[in-house]
Amino acid sequence: MKKFLNINTLLIAVVLVAGVAGMLIMNANKTEGSKALVDINFEGRQERMEIDLSVNETHHIQTNLPVTLVVENGEIWFTDSQCPDHLCEGFGKISYDGESASCLPAGVIVVISEGN
Repeated sequence: MKKFLNINTLLIAVVLVAGVAGMLIMNANKTEGSKALVDINFEGRQERMEIDLSVNETHHIQTNLPVTLVVENGEIWFTDSQCPDHLCEGFGKISYDGESASCLPAGVIVVISEGN
């Protein structure tokens, strides 16, 4: 009769526990950002906007493919894009320091910053 706990089962359990612990530690260290840095790069134009995440507003960014960013309750996200695949709209809402979202066909990259 085989032992219930063999070495493979024990190894899998250790890896799962370590993975869950790592995720918990990473989530515990997240800090909410206070601003979004928006880089706009297209057709030789390079611009950087700084958006305050404490102010609810909508930003329409005109590039070769216009995009719309919405800020609400300390979060920012792409709501509308004229790009062919609309992947940027699927990034969802971002608000933590270091998180990012981008619409590469439009040349717009958003990165959350703590602001210090």
